[in-house]
Amino acid sequence: MTSILQLAVFALIVLSFALVVGVPVIFATPNGWTSNKGLVFSGLSFWLLLVFAVGIFNSFVV
Repeated sequence: MTSILQLAVFALIVLSFALVVGVPVIFATPNGWTSNKGLVFSGLSFWLLLVFAVGIFNSFVV
């Protein structure tokens, strides 16, 4: 269970970094928001899923 938690935390860190870098780049490009709106929302939804998964896995690892 500990390795699953470590992988989930690593994925959360990598996705957070990608969103912190990628979302401003998408907003800065001309016509970027209208063409990449789905990508931003899917990244945000996967990030929220990972946040809840890390919280659930953390309750099992003591």
